[in-house]
Amino acid sequence: MGIIATYGQQVWGSVDIHNQVTITTSNNTFTFNVDGTPYTINLPNGTYNTIREKHESELVQAITTAASSLNIPVVFRLGGMHYDYNYNVLIIEHTDKENEHVLDNFTGSANDTLFGIIKFNLPPRD
Repeated sequence: MGIIATYGQQVWGSVDIHNQVTITTSNNTFTFNVDGTPYTINLPNGTYNTIREKHESELVQAITTAASSLNIPVVFRLGGMHYDYNYNVLIIEHTDKENEHVLDNFTGSANDTLFGIIKFNLPPRD
């Protein structure tokens, strides 16, 4: 059987983005580094829904759209955590699926709303 999927370097956030997340001018800036290069994403104001049962997130789509013109070598994904309860988190994955990369320095006014701290830092895998 061939390889079903490969993954680039991934970092998983710690903030639950399930249900509604509201972005305003006070929490709309998300900044992080990829291999030492800083990137800042400015999110549009709005209320974004994530539906765990459908594995859909308007928030992840809004982040992807806001970042699309910045040429950041990452993709944004919705992840599911299953500890004492189920919740959804933001995953940031490098587009290079072979080499390890450093994704770090998560800051900005939106960090506490979107990402938090790095819960997992996973190397490329297949």
